[in-house]
Amino acid sequence: MTRATAIRVAGPPAGIVDVWCVPLEAPELPHDALMATLAPSERQRAARMRVGGAAWAAAHAARRAILASYLDAPASALQFSVGESGKPRLADVPGLEFSFARTDGLALLAVTGGCEVGVDVERENDRTDIEVVAREFLPPAEAAALERTPPEGRRSAFFSAWTRHEARLKLHGEGLTGSTPRCGRAPEMPVTVRGLTLPPGFRGAVAVATEDGNWAVRVREFQFNHDAVMHAKLETRRQPAFG
Repeated sequence: MTRATAIRVAGPPAGIVDVWCVPLEAPELPHDALMATLAPSERQRAARMRVGGAAWAAAHAARRAILASYLDAPASALQFSVGESGKPRLADVPGLEFSFARTDGLALLAVTGGCEVGVDVERENDRTDIEVVAREFLPPAEAAALERTPPEGRRSAFFSAWTRHEARLKLHGEGLTGSTPRCGRAPEMPVTVRGLTLPPGFRGAVAVATEDGNWAVRVREFQFNHDAVMHAKLETRRQPAFG
């Protein structure tokens, strides 16, 4: 896949963001079929992982299969590059933008027809010290709103706020892990963020850079089979903006 002119891009329509949910706790993932679609470097990375290698491989194979479906190309033929910000992109494929996130048990892939996008997902847990993390990492307005949230709903509210913040950062190619977050960074373009309705125990958000806030989220479910072919369940959800 070296010439953009040879690739048919059939991305989501204007005003639509596809968010694919990839379950990673399926009882029998088609391991061999999935590994066959990965690049050698991806297979080597998965093999080196002492914990979670199969889930990592499944998530990245699903990413390939989904993006390939928009391009009418084999999943194994996709090539990725990294921009100056560190954000992965499809090499030599203009007009299709994506953002990928993974947590224990679930991965998300957001796809748009050309506008910048960021997505994040987290699994709720009781281990995170939400007061400390919110104070050190969340923007002041988000941290203050969390403090005003009743205690019984504060933990869920924290993970919702966290994913909104991370989605904004990932849109710009930034992230909280392994780098110093720039909470006060002035955005270069208007950005809106929307929460996602996900399976119980998960929180997620998607951010889109567009001057028109009138966009919809299509939540789509990816299912594995032994040919590593995807089956999609589609539902359109117009979700409220969070700013």
